[in-house]
Amino acid sequence: MTDISYTPTFKPTDWIDNVSRITADGPNGFNVRFDAITSDLHQAAGVVTEIDTALAQPVGAPTGQQLLTPGLDFVSLPSTGNGWLYDETGALYPSVTAADSVAVMGLSLPSNIRLVSFRAIGIWHGVPATFSIALIRVPLANASAAPDKLAEIGTATSAITNPYDITVPVEAAFAAVDLQTYRYCVVATASAIQVVVATSLATVQLAYTAS
Repeated sequence: MTDISYTPTFKPTDWIDNVSRITADGPNGFNVRFDAITSDLHQAAGVVTEIDTALAQPVGAPTGQQLLTPGLDFVSLPSTGNGWLYDETGALYPSVTAADSVAVMGLSLPSNIRLVSFRAIGIWHGVPATFSIALIRVPLANASAAPDKLAEIGTATSAITNPYDITVPVEAAFAAVDLQTYRYCVVATASAIQVVVATSLATVQLAYTAS
């Protein structure tokens, strides 16, 4: 609110007893003075409106596009393959296995935001290895419901290079974050892994704006 200011413009000329002649019109008449006072009051009212609007804004509300880069905190599903492991840099990689390996990371997102894009960075050994990094949401009231897929990066959905650094847009229909209704996760899936630490996920990042 530092750019909100008010500078009065009414600066009357003093009347002198037994000398000044009080009139309605003229440069020192009542009309000129009252018009100046009215103008000042309108200006003050505008400043009060600006202050009220500024005070109504949530404290710390994001402006423009913001980035969220969560630390990787995936948990492997024990029922699938040999799971995902971490190397000494904190990057996540699937175990050598022909079966599917799945790991899930819950997300703590700010409220009242709208997701814009989803980014994943890592390495890929090449075929036949496949992987998918998906951003999903699941209804709180029905854990068995099929999740909504907000965005996905992987060998079946993106032009993968090695290393890869890919950003995809979030599905517009699911972009508004609703923490009262959904929980949000990132799911990592890989299969046909034949080389140790040759396929990995090093970073996920979300871009968002205020809703």
